[in-house]
Amino acid sequence: MNFKHKLAIFAIITTIATANAGEYYIKYKGIRLGEIDTLETLKYHYLDAKVTNFIAKLLLRKKRFVFYEGIQPNIKDAKFRKDKNKILFALYEAIKTRPKYKKYVINDTKHLTLICNEQACTYTFIKKGSIKGQGLIEFDKNRNFVRLTEQLSDVVIAKEK
Repeated sequence: MNFKHKLAIFAIITTIATANAGEYYIKYKGIRLGEIDTLETLKYHYLDAKVTNFIAKLLLRKKRFVFYEGIQPNIKDAKFRKDKNKILFALYEAIKTRPKYKKYVINDTKHLTLICNEQACTYTFIKKGSIKGQGLIEFDKNRNFVRLTEQLSDVVIAKEK
């Protein structure tokens, strides 16, 4: 096989891999776990990612990683991680309503504060008087979601470039 054939095969594989890439990705502790096709599942209180990291596939032994709050969704061959720090709730509210300032009282010991402007939202989740979640949600100039960075648990959910 000559160089031109190898280059053509490489170009085809790269095109196919890019075409199948998710619209968003999720990172945990700096390791990219997988790709998220859509944020539409946020309204059902979960995100579904296809595991793309080889090491994560070995450790999780599942094809999907589902980050959820509330009731666990019925998804086959998935590793589930419950969102105890209201990251998904903050993201959903920031995308949906983008309030200048809003305090969401969850119960007597928990509340989330969301503060937004045109380009970004900051959120803080308080449980029993201490900060359990804190992060930044960024938007582009067209007010579309670009990136969530959770500072305490080191979770990043971002749009592919």
